[in-house]
Amino acid sequence: MDLIKITSLDYAILGLIHQKSQSGYGIRKQFETTALGNYSSSPGAIYPALKRLQKSGLVIQTKVEGSTKTRFDYTSKGQNALKNWFLKPITIEDVAKKSEELLLRFAFMDKLLNKKQTLKFLQSFRDSLKIYIVELDAFHSREKNDLPLHGRLAFEHGLSSARATLKWCKMAITTINQSKKT
Repeated sequence: MDLIKITSLDYAILGLIHQKSQSGYGIRKQFETTALGNYSSSPGAIYPALKRLQKSGLVIQTKVEGSTKTRFDYTSKGQNALKNWFLKPITIEDVAKKSEELLLRFAFMDKLLNKKQTLKFLQSFRDSLKIYIVELDAFHSREKNDLPLHGRLAFEHGLSSARATLKWCKMAITTINQSKKT
């Protein structure tokens, strides 16, 4: 078995399969009809990703009893890969360039991580966001008068988005703290 680099598309597919066994067609439909639409739902993207995941031993394909159809399930190795992705430390670069991926990680972690692990993820996300916002504020204070109008407004959108995500993180921490999840 070759070691492969697991892509964010691969993790998204693993996350969907983690929620329930799915056919390749079912996975494609989820990409077409949900917020996962930023990934390609093309058969030319989904099926090669499923083949990579099979080749690496992260998923298996089984026949649906009494049918010609097949479905994909994740293996214990796939579950471990998904859990390790969830537990991967969050960096400032992740917050700056991969916030959608961080939210994808959060969206799928419900059944695999306990409350303490989920809170650790959110607290790390929050803490990294705080540092990033301080950096953005400093840049804004220094450069706002020298930026072209549209550039400044676009930058301010990014800053507002980071602040909104920070507010969401704090709310999510409070909500999970108050939940019965263990």
